[in-house]
Amino acid sequence: MIVATAGHIDHGKTTLVRALTGMETDRLKEEKARGISIEVGFAHLPLDDGRMLSFIDVPGHERFIRNMLGGVYAVGHALLVVAADDGVMPQTREHLHILGLLGLRDGTVVITKCDRAGPDRIAQVRAEVDELLESAGFPPFPQIAVSATTGAGIGALRHRLAEVAALESPPERPDGAWPRFVVDRVFVAAGSGTVLRGTLLAGEVRIGDSLLVSPAGIRGRVRKLQRHGQAVELVRAGERCAINLANLDHASVARGDWLVHPEADHVTDRIDVRIRVLRGEARALAHWTPLHLHIGAADIPARLALRRGGAIEAGQEALAQLRLDRPVHAAHGDRLIIRDQSASRTIGGGFVVNPFPPSRRSRRSAVLQALDGRDRQAGLLALLDGLPDGVPMDWFARIHTMPLPQALELLPQGAPLTRTRIPTAFSFMRAERLGLRAAEAVARFHAARQDASGIELSRLHKEIAPGQEAKVFADLVRQCAAGWGLELVGSQLRLAGFDSTANPQDKQSWSLIWPILEDAGFQIPSARELSVQTSIPLQKVRDLLHRKAALGEAVKITPERFALPETVETLARKAAETARRSAEGLFSAADYRDVIGTGRALAIEILECLDRQGVTLRQGNVRLLRAGHDATAATAAGPAHPPRIQNRRTR
Repeated sequence: MIVATAGHIDHGKTTLVRALTGMETDRLKEEKARGISIEVGFAHLPLDDGRMLSFIDVPGHERFIRNMLGGVYAVGHALLVVAADDGVMPQTREHLHILGLLGLRDGTVVITKCDRAGPDRIAQVRAEVDELLESAGFPPFPQIAVSATTGAGIGALRHRLAEVAALESPPERPDGAWPRFVVDRVFVAAGSGTVLRGTLLAGEVRIGDSLLVSPAGIRGRVRKLQRHGQAVELVRAGERCAINLANLDHASVARGDWLVHPEADHVTDRIDVRIRVLRGEARALAHWTPLHLHIGAADIPARLALRRGGAIEAGQEALAQLRLDRPVHAAHGDRLIIRDQSASRTIGGGFVVNPFPPSRRSRRSAVLQALDGRDRQAGLLALLDGLPDGVPMDWFARIHTMPLPQALELLPQGAPLTRTRIPTAFSFMRAERLGLRAAEAVARFHAARQDASGIELSRLHKEIAPGQEAKVFADLVRQCAAGWGLELVGSQLRLAGFDSTANPQDKQSWSLIWPILEDAGFQIPSARELSVQTSIPLQKVRDLLHRKAALGEAVKITPERFALPETVETLARKAAETARRSAEGLFSAADYRDVIGTGRALAIEILECLDRQGVTLRQGNVRLLRAGHDATAATAAGPAHPPRIQNRRTR
């Protein structure tokens, strides 16, 4: 468990940590000479049950609040230190507000220097602290009076911390996430090189891991790990540690940087946030106010952007966007603090809603509403309901710095998910609504074009889902068409069972054409030859053949030549037979011509059709069977790629 001190300057925070741990946290000469803390200090205390407490001792002077903010990120418990002689002071209040804005709700009040005050004064300070906690929205904290000089109360405080550690809940950090380490100190160790000290917020880090310094993007390998001054092989989320990176120049990394997994190295210069303004602020926080953003251990100038202008009143909170002067690494749920332009006063704080805001306003509003919380799965469900064009799951994984497979596990079982390069998820409701619109559009198309086999998928996409990526739309339709009462044949969508050739005239024409195609075998006639043999006008023959191909009742060899599906299946088996007889499975058009007994030109046309069907693959002047079209199996059981060649005989 990580414990941070908080409180006004000279209230005895460093002395208290020394009394608890026996360790000195002031390491700078100036700190020791002036008797005040300037930088964050660190110590640790082993407990009787084997647990280890990590202490972060923060500076109390108002000029060093920036340093304090860099150290208290992701603490689990706070010691609010108040001197018995001074009582509550300005930095007592500011530190407490900062802890609250960072999400900390658990703490212990330590009244120090109790040897300098009598019982009445200590009782008065207790009352002041209770009032402060209540006004800041905190529950009452246990209070322990101590004296580092006499040792009074130190044992009771150790006992209190041991109890808290035993009851500590697991930190609010997702398992399996990419490692993210916030850097709050950088130094050079003799014989080791650059060492980074900080807190691992998520994931695990092992010796030998490759990590990136963000936002610089510099890669380094973990050479050594230390936790509480001891060499270790592994550190986990929620632990403070020191990481020694090989081949990393000291000047290339600084406090405020992050160490992250290469897959999590995403930076941004604008972030959507939820901001709460402290009650004591004299003025509302207006649109485009210049601020200082503190996130992780970084301090970045920024401006506040509010929708439609406006302002956030004192004590209120709102969704907003921060425009940053330089890029920063951030993830959904990261806590943040905002201070005024001169960085002299804490104004408020909150958390990151979306580190990568979309450019479209309508989409941004829906995303903000869905992600306005810290629960990942609840946010995903809200996104699925709120985004009609689906949720790109790589984006969702990226804003949470988690692997894509882990993000996919958060989806409801069976939720529609495209198999495109970027998997896109849909809610059942959104997919069903899209299906209803698709069915209505297809029905309208059939009513207007009864002679057409179906509507082109590209046309339907523009009509009912123009904002959706075309490949995502097409893949979703392929998966869901049957459930929507539709059939997708090639690139056309039709109502299930619809037959554009069901009219008496087409039936009569097909009854003349079909026997000719069946009797022709491999000598497949052209449309012109069919027209001559049946006395049907050439254009009507062509139109009927194309519509039959769209229905899966014919296969297009060329725009002028069509065959029955069973004929093409037999031709595919003949290609497998030819490959089996040939050296290394390679055969020429002449080899195939000799097997099927046609002219060379027709054999080439058939082979080009088989290429398109995915049966054969041309390599220069020869061909081979594609993977999955084993010659023996194909000869015995037909082509191993049947979905492309549908055998649907209709007389």
